[in-house]
Amino acid sequence: MPDKILTYISLEDDQRMKIKEIAPAYDIVESISEVKDNAEIKAVLGWNEKEMTELIDDTKNRLQWIQLTSAGVDYVDLNKLEKQGVTLTSASGIHENAIAESIMGMILNYTRKIGYSLIQQRQKNWSPTENLMVTNQKTMLIVGAGSIGKQTGKVAQAFGMKTIGVNRSGEMVDYMNELVTQNQLLDVLPKADFIVNILPLTDETKNLFDLEKFKQMKSSAVFVNVGRGESVVTEDLLLALNKQFIAYAALDVVDEEPLPESHPIFEREDVLLTPHIAGKFEGYNAAVFPIFIENLRQFKEGNTPEINKVDYEAGY
Repeated sequence: MPDKILTYISLEDDQRMKIKEIAPAYDIVESISEVKDNAEIKAVLGWNEKEMTELIDDTKNRLQWIQLTSAGVDYVDLNKLEKQGVTLTSASGIHENAIAESIMGMILNYTRKIGYSLIQQRQKNWSPTENLMVTNQKTMLIVGAGSIGKQTGKVAQAFGMKTIGVNRSGEMVDYMNELVTQNQLLDVLPKADFIVNILPLTDETKNLFDLEKFKQMKSSAVFVNVGRGESVVTEDLLLALNKQFIAYAALDVVDEEPLPESHPIFEREDVLLTPHIAGKFEGYNAAVFPIFIENLRQFKEGNTPEINKVDYEAGY
């Protein structure tokens, strides 16, 4: 039987033709139920938790490469894939504009009281607020100065903000007025008006933002999380808000998704919660496809796909 490419995203006719043009010997399937033997599946586009667990746990599988449609990879068993010799590639690089705009939207919701005005509108109130701010001359700390952080810095500077970036190497990147390593995080937290977390989830970043970190922030600071929920100790964040160690939090990700209806975050006026949508945008799958195609070209030639290849040791 021909080898298979398993896809979990809906492909347009021209996309199917492009795959067949590059890899004519491969059949395209949309579920492992379409194959007689899991060993036929050599490459996967996307992810389905139930089916992929079944496939990876099949000791007879001959899977060689998985192309994810997400930038984050923390929901994947990296150790198991590494042991099996499976190459994992991500969709890193397509989310910069969407996430940068989401970050600024979250911040402007607070500084310009957009959400407050919407609530007053629904209640048919004409109730101007005096507590309006501008971001010009404020400082944004961008924790995770990768491609998304770089675009966020570009947008923040366009608003007149100073930007401080944080990365592992300490090497300077564009649109950062200052850059430090993660080991220096405590030193720069007191400087920031807006702290934006864009870090992936690794052993180093899990529970990174705890009460100690929040205590170092300005009492007027706004904390924004568009990275991973597990990088923040939620109980510590809520305590920091209760103790007024910080003023506001905007969260696109939380450590339990979805949050149960009884969770106190839903009742708070000093927290903006969005349902993990910061990286979403129209034409998302179309933006992932070119990454998959270029990696497919390499894969078809017997080479390891290199675009956004995940470093199993680093965890991203």
